[in-house]
Amino acid sequence: MTGEQRFFPRVAYLGAIFLLVCSVFQDVLGEEVEVAEGRISLNVPLGWEKSDLNQGEVLAGWATADSRSSVFLREMNASSGGSMDDLLRNTVNNYEKIFDVKDVGEFRTGQVNGPEKKWPAIFSMVEADVDKGEKTHEMRFYLMIFDTGSSLYFFQGSTTIPVSSGRENDVMGMMRSIVAKS
Repeated sequence: MTGEQRFFPRVAYLGAIFLLVCSVFQDVLGEEVEVAEGRISLNVPLGWEKSDLNQGEVLAGWATADSRSSVFLREMNASSGGSMDDLLRNTVNNYEKIFDVKDVGEFRTGQVNGPEKKWPAIFSMVEADVDKGEKTHEMRFYLMIFDTGSSLYFFQGSTTIPVSSGRENDVMGMMRSIVAKS
């Protein structure tokens, strides 16, 4: 066989391997979904299913099959005024009224990616005891507010404590994957 004859089978073989690797990464990464009429996109990991939890208030929500972890995204009312820091502080205050809050993490600023620019964001974590019926569950909440110039959005992820690294990676990965258009 000449060098040229060996080249084409190798290219076909490498192409097949490339397609296999891409499909494996797609399975690991999950599915990219759009919400808010295409203004927001994020990656939803495998094993997470669309959730109707808080359906009237949210743009979209997902949960694990065992319901021990969930995420939702909603648009916030910007007319209440105040900074994103104020809005996040008010959100934490509401959690303190509803749940038995054990710990509030440091407020950290960051950015959410957009097609042409990055949008300002603020993030914190809250750990609390949550009563569901007669049972109490220890929960960690991942809270983020971001501003796209035309809208404010609130992202909440939650998982039971003790937190497994896989569940935390899923929630944080969803948060980091957000891409927002104005």
